Amino acid sequence: MKCAIILLFVLVSLSGISATRDKIVRINELNVQDSVMIWDKLPIQIDPKINDLLKQQVTQSKKNGTIGGYRLQIYFGSGEKAHAQALKIKTDFLSLHPDVKVYLQFKSPDFNVRIGDFRTKSEALKMQKTLVYQYPNSFIVADDIAFPQLVNNSKIN
Repeated sequence: MKCAIILLFVLVSLSGISATRDKIVRINELNVQDSVMIWDKLPIQIDPKINDLLKQQVTQSKKNGTIGGYRLQIYFGSGEKAHAQALKIKTDFLSLHPDVKVYLQFKSPDFNVRIGDFRTKSEALKMQKTLVYQYPNSFIVADDIAFPQLVNNSKIN
């Protein structure tokens, strides 16, 4: 009796799966015009002031040569020996990781050593996890970072 109920349940489940399988359309079978029609039907209303603010942010970023991103702060200190300690941490880090940019900043009265130019917080978190034993007190900070280098794959003849 239990076998008959289980068999009936399995058959009903399989018939439901086969019924839904006919409705699935593969992405490469879609017509390009179908996807354009979807975007035309979406009612998107944007205040013109938002576009003005976005344009201002783009021009300011181009002027400064920076964009919003994240860095990893590995040192923070103040006092008489803070500058020497910050320089030592910077040189030690550069000797171990020459491919990562290091920034020594002075914001009165503190010295900061920050590393990297990360576009996303997850990129900064990956680096923080690799440095957890060397710099256990490091933390992620939002900062203006340098524009990322664009890679040009075209060949020059």
